[in-house]
Amino acid sequence: MRIVPIGERVVLKQIKGEEEKTKSGIYLPKSEDKKEGIIVEVGTFKDGKSLPLNKGDKVLYGGYSSEDFEINGEKHLIIEFKDIVARVED
Repeated sequence: MRIVPIGERVVLKQIKGEEEKTKSGIYLPKSEDKKEGIIVEVGTFKDGKSLPLNKGDKVLYGGYSSEDFEINGEKHLIIEFKDIVARVED
């Protein structure tokens, strides 16, 4: 199944946080609040031009408005393009 976002939106797969260990040796659970993801599908601007993102790009995003859904057992989000704050380049 393929999800195609309408308008200035993107579909991304959220990257879950890593388990952390404090200095005293206590393990903290993985954080679900990490605002990092991998682009799965990209919408278009209102004039039909492509958004400046590609499938597979790793991005940081903000905002509190997103639609969560599951495809083949994996959690995905649909967010507004304006909520993407940076592309992560390795």
